[in-house]
Amino acid sequence: MASRKLQWLILLSAGLGIFLLLVFSELVANWLDGFAFLKVLDSLSKLGVLIAVVAFLWEMPKREERAQLEKRKAHFDYWKALDMAALTASSNPNVVDTSTSYARKIALENLAQDRVSLRNIDAPYSDLSRINLMGAELVGANLEGADLRESKLREANLCKADLGKARLYGADLSHAQLDSADLRGALYDHKTLFPAGFDAEKARVHLIAPGSNLSGLDLSRSVMWGVNLENAILERTNLAYAALQGANLSGARLKRANCESAKFWQATLAGADLTGANLKNAKF
Repeated sequence: MASRKLQWLILLSAGLGIFLLLVFSELVANWLDGFAFLKVLDSLSKLGVLIAVVAFLWEMPKREERAQLEKRKAHFDYWKALDMAALTASSNPNVVDTSTSYARKIALENLAQDRVSLRNIDAPYSDLSRINLMGAELVGANLEGADLRESKLREANLCKADLGKARLYGADLSHAQLDSADLRGALYDHKTLFPAGFDAEKARVHLIAPGSNLSGLDLSRSVMWGVNLENAILERTNLAYAALQGANLSGARLKRANCESAKFWQATLAGADLTGANLKNAKF
């Protein structure tokens, strides 16, 4: 009970003090101006701000140096991830290591974001789907057979790059530089964006879409999982060892096509014409 009375007394005293300070604020201010000690405190506070500014400017080069060191270390870690991915791929080319693929993707994206040159990067048959390499320098890059579905390669420099048999479904290559790039056998669909004036037929890039004419082409070992080739013309096409799991081949014309060891698991072949096709070791 006594403690509650004390609390009320403190609150009333504080309220009264604030009220008197507001009423006589001008008198109080004039009275405090007479204290030299307060003027010293004010000067010290201003001096403290000045010292803090000087210290900040003094430390700025060191902070910049530390930031550069951290960036170089990060770049070293990214390159190490790329080397590890390449080592894994070379030691086990028939197995896709998803964790390594993800690490490689993140490493490439971060290096490209920091404007580090990816010239002559070696990543054949790698999973780079949906990667963001907009504006990246990829001159001479080896991306043969790479999975570049829905990748962002807008304004990338791909001069002299090897994109042979790469999967470019839905990829954005608008404004990319493709001078002397090798795209032979690369696959694309209606969602793929190429630079203005790009001649797909001259580059020997193949459209994978319903009704496409792919007769006589060499599509051996191509990866075409789940593609829609309904009513496509595939007469005498080389599909040896091609991966067509889940593909829609309804009504496709596969006369005399070479389908040796091709994989057709869960593919739709209703109405497909396989007259004279080589189906040796094909898997259905």
